[in-house]
Amino acid sequence: MALDDLFGNNIQAACIYCELSYPSGHEGLRICFKKGIVRNEQSCNKFRYDPLLRIPRRPLELEQFDKKDFTL
Repeated sequence: MALDDLFGNNIQAACIYCELSYPSGHEGLRICFKKGIVRNEQSCNKFRYDPLLRIPRRPLELEQFDKKDFTL
């Protein structure tokens, strides 16, 4: 998995990833320095991406193999 997959430019703008907002204590809401109380999915033209706020999806676990799988 490449770093572009984790932190690429294909991140949708959302307040949950913006460096101008912080958690409000209520689920689904954030406090924005520019707009006040906003929903996590919202975004505005002041959006600045902060990769440290994003939690990447976990990679898929591979199935476990034993020696018998590699013998002829």
